Amino acid sequence: MTKRALFLISDTGGGHRSAADAITAALDEIKEPNAFDHRVEDVAAHCSFPLTQLGLGYSMALRYAPPVYGALYYATNGRRRYKALVRFCEPLYRERLRDLFIRYKPDVIVAVHPLLNHAALRARADARMLHVPIVTVITDLGKVHESWLTPDADAVVVPAHEVYERALSRGVHPSRLRLLGHPIHPKFDDVVGTKAELRDQLGLPQNKAITLLMAGGEGGGKLLPTAIALSRAHLPTHLVVICGRNETLQAKLAELAADRPSPMTVLGFTDKIPELMRAADLLVTKAGPGTLAEANAAQLPVVVYDYVPGQERGNVDFVRDNGIGDIAIDSTAQVVRAVERLVKNAERLKAMRVAQEIVAPKRSSRRIARLIAQIANTGTIPDENVFVAPLRTVVSL
Repeated sequence: MTKRALFLISDTGGGHRSAADAITAALDEIKEPNAFDHRVEDVAAHCSFPLTQLGLGYSMALRYAPPVYGALYYATNGRRRYKALVRFCEPLYRERLRDLFIRYKPDVIVAVHPLLNHAALRARADARMLHVPIVTVITDLGKVHESWLTPDADAVVVPAHEVYERALSRGVHPSRLRLLGHPIHPKFDDVVGTKAELRDQLGLPQNKAITLLMAGGEGGGKLLPTAIALSRAHLPTHLVVICGRNETLQAKLAELAADRPSPMTVLGFTDKIPELMRAADLLVTKAGPGTLAEANAAQLPVVVYDYVPGQERGNVDFVRDNGIGDIAIDSTAQVVRAVERLVKNAERLKAMRVAQEIVAPKRSSRRIARLIAQIANTGTIPDENVFVAPLRTVVSL
């Protein structure tokens, strides 16, 4: 028998789809007692205008007016304000989302975006499918937005202790909470080989510290000026820059790499990120929660040089408060100083790696997949927090 899992996302940035893809990859490993069919749906495709333009609006706001996006984030980050936003948006998606549920007939619904928790609850009621459990998977860190914290979801997966405590403070019952980590692709847990062996495979030097510089799959933001500043700085490290899909940036940096004081390897989009993180000594990155979770799996210290206003501010605080990296968001000169301090201080890097080991659960996607599978197969929340609740008795609107 095959069970069906419906994942609800919005393509506002790549992180929510990546999280859903990570969980579905882990679900594909489950064959007993039932295998899983799964479907990842961008809910904007089932909405009316203007919600159909969420992805474009998000990209434009971050590219041209990040402070405006940050102001909107904070303006909606309150219980009453967010409920008002939900009431305004509900007519734009309610019927179409209901029809999606009826057509697909899922055994479990998984919301991997903060705006979709309330939407899923309402559409489930409209579809008369109250027996179908809803699982929320929170993919932000620290002081997360109010929209994530939906007490009526049947299970709420949180990535770290800070989020667990915040969910409790917002009325989510402990019986529904599971601290399972941030979902990253299972391949990050499956890397084999020592650091030396991985460096040989990747063509990286053995006798230098390796600093990895990233900015997400699109290779945008402050990646170019940061790469130039680090490559000019005569640092005792070999810099590996991941440009993602930004072929123009890759070509420009490759041209510059030949005569830079600090040695630099320039890569485009690559499927070797798990191996690169295990081979590296330090990661310089924007504060995307997925990248931070990947670094956590590799026990790789970080320097955060950029963040999305509002949305990723909590991630910056998470890095600082847990001692897993340094924050250098004011200038490229500050980034250079942070990298130099760390690559020259083996003891501090070691302390950060220890902190990475304890800050959040590992093997997150497989843990989350097992939770989803048991909920779909048995109708109960697994007894990992001592409490087992039959879902039919805890569903409410």
